[in-house]
Amino acid sequence: MPNKYISCDWLRNAIDFELDRIEICCFRCHKGSGAIKLADIENNSINYDNLFSEREKLINENKSGRINSSCEGCFNLKKNDWDSQAPVIKYIHFNHWTYCNSDCLYCYTRNDNKYQNGIQHYKALPILKEILKKVKFSSDGEITFAGGEPSILDEFDEIIEYLLETGAKKIIVHTSGIKYASVLEKGISENKIQVIISQDSGFEDTYKRIKNNEHCNQIWQNTQKYAKLTSGNNVMSKYVIIPKINDSKKEIDEWLKKTKTAGVKSVIIDVEHDFYEKNKDNYHAVSNILALCEYIKQEAKRLNIEVMLYNAATYLYQRYKFFIPFIKYKNYFLELIILSLPLLIGNLGHTLIGATDILIVAKYNINSLAAISIANSILFTIFILGLGILNAISIILSNLRGSRRQTKKYLLTSIVFSSILAVIFSVICYCSKYFIDGLSFEKELTFHIKEYITIVSFSMFGMFLYQGIKEFLQSYEIVKFPNLLLLGAVIVNLVFDIIFVFGFGNIPAMGSKGAAIATLSVRTLMGLIMFIYIFKLINFKNKIDFSYIKNLIKIGTPIGLALMFEFLAFNIITVLVGREAGILSAVHNIIITISSATFMVPLAVSVATAIKVSYNYGAKKTDEIRRYSYAALIMGVGFMAIAALILALFPKQLISLFTDNQEVLKISMPLVLIAAMYQIFDGFQVVAGGILKGFKLTKIVSVTVLFGYWGVGMPVAYVLVNKYNYSLKGYWIALAVSLCFMGIVQAITAKYKYNKIKKMYQ
Repeated sequence: MPNKYISCDWLRNAIDFELDRIEICCFRCHKGSGAIKLADIENNSINYDNLFSEREKLINENKSGRINSSCEGCFNLKKNDWDSQAPVIKYIHFNHWTYCNSDCLYCYTRNDNKYQNGIQHYKALPILKEILKKVKFSSDGEITFAGGEPSILDEFDEIIEYLLETGAKKIIVHTSGIKYASVLEKGISENKIQVIISQDSGFEDTYKRIKNNEHCNQIWQNTQKYAKLTSGNNVMSKYVIIPKINDSKKEIDEWLKKTKTAGVKSVIIDVEHDFYEKNKDNYHAVSNILALCEYIKQEAKRLNIEVMLYNAATYLYQRYKFFIPFIKYKNYFLELIILSLPLLIGNLGHTLIGATDILIVAKYNINSLAAISIANSILFTIFILGLGILNAISIILSNLRGSRRQTKKYLLTSIVFSSILAVIFSVICYCSKYFIDGLSFEKELTFHIKEYITIVSFSMFGMFLYQGIKEFLQSYEIVKFPNLLLLGAVIVNLVFDIIFVFGFGNIPAMGSKGAAIATLSVRTLMGLIMFIYIFKLINFKNKIDFSYIKNLIKIGTPIGLALMFEFLAFNIITVLVGREAGILSAVHNIIITISSATFMVPLAVSVATAIKVSYNYGAKKTDEIRRYSYAALIMGVGFMAIAALILALFPKQLISLFTDNQEVLKISMPLVLIAAMYQIFDGFQVVAGGILKGFKLTKIVSVTVLFGYWGVGMPVAYVLVNKYNYSLKGYWIALAVSLCFMGIVQAITAKYKYNKIKKMYQ
């Protein structure tokens, strides 16, 4: 009967030719321990009487349930059934020649005089022949060449020829690929020899850094020559992941691209062994590496390339296999968070600028607050269309970058286009004040609304210039500076609000007019600073690209219309309830400000998602699209669920941040609870919309938002307000219904589009 004990197949059936001795283990470099010596080499001869004594001792020790100190920690150990038959040779490992034509950063022999001197202590072929006379070589045996560069070993050709003559069916040669070994041609073509070429990089500069030589192009040429000899997987590319050296998706994409071009159908992934030894118990450190391995697996699958995990990578997968589903998405969460955080800061900046206006003016008086609430409702409904059109810049350019096309030439056109839009929307905003008299507001409100609109209309120039450049930078995922600038603008706006609203020194108190002056000043500064920041990158020799402008209008207009329909829905409510009573518009604006602050998080995730989806859509990476989309939905909905809970638990405290007016507090309480309910719907629909924008399906987003608010929401609002007298509360219930409808439709559409392109790219 077989005996079950902890051991490994090498322990019983392997011969390893090392520098100055023969062993039964070649994994000392992987586990940091010693190998089991069978015999010393003396004058190229071995005492065969004692050849397997050490092996038998170790096997018997393991049978008793103990693990020899030399084996402890090895990732090849496993519990298995072992028979009592005489040993056979299943594995022959040649590692006795350490001279190499590369100097790899990760090589365990690096800076070790014993292994770096290139001395060949003995001839392996005569000893091999003698061993195989005394010990049977298994018909399914495996012979491996490693340790230094095998192709420059002086007896390499002879050993290969001998093994092929003896009928060896599987010979594995690990090589740098610098030298083309013609002796391998026959074995590769006959499916007896497998060549593993270690490139470890996609780009030439990375190759030089890892390998310390100039042969990058040569190894790819030789890889292709080997690959032409076989229709199977007898030629493999190898990639050892080295943290902070070659652990980027860009590097891996290029490596896989070159692998595919060379005709290689199978790859091997390993992890730098020093990193493995230091971090194998550190889940946080290895999870990033495993996430990268998952990325390689999915990208290789897309290219019809098989993937095999090797040594340390295999062990890490086995150890952390229960965490793999999470690890698959970890980097997607992290990348979206990294990209979203500056966007969030920017979004919060926009919201906080408006919030500081409301906060300061609310302290001045309620009538001024109502005036700027109504004025901003009208202005935002107009210029949000222009800002939405500018959103197309990052979407289009991200898509072009994904398909590896030039995009920097579009900077000048983007700036010119932004300036033209600024002029158009400045005029439209200015002219809107002539319609205020017909809206039947209180006379005092009408004057302040028109005054605010007149001044703020001229802020379009700074705002559109800032936004156009910001969108261009976002396409390159450069988001820190523009959004930190916006955050800084919040502080400046707060100072200006205090000065111009309440007065300071010789500056009189101006109320809502002062808030308008502050807004104009801050937006103009933002545009100028952003232009100065980007100025050196502008090539004024580039011609204005009208086809690009046409595409911006085509993609961006539906985005702008969708935003306009959304703002129009909210702001029509402001106007309608304002006609009923000014305090209702003030309450509505406060609730919008609170809900908008939480909405900024999924909105930032939505923008980041649109960029990532658009880029990978251009790169035809459907698995990346799917994972970014799922990660984004989890983030957006998850955050809004938390926000909804906070809103429901602390409504009074939140309203009190803006005013202590008891009538405002009384009206606001039930509205905050409704707002808490619709937060989750809001997070879901905005992220789903971001996915559709990444697919450039902006018309669908526009139509969905239009019908959601006006075909579903407003009829519900009409019934609740006019039939059941719900007033402002009825409008907010209707908004929640609208968001739920939009989220479902957009998610279904995104899923349909994904399935369609996945089928197309397969």
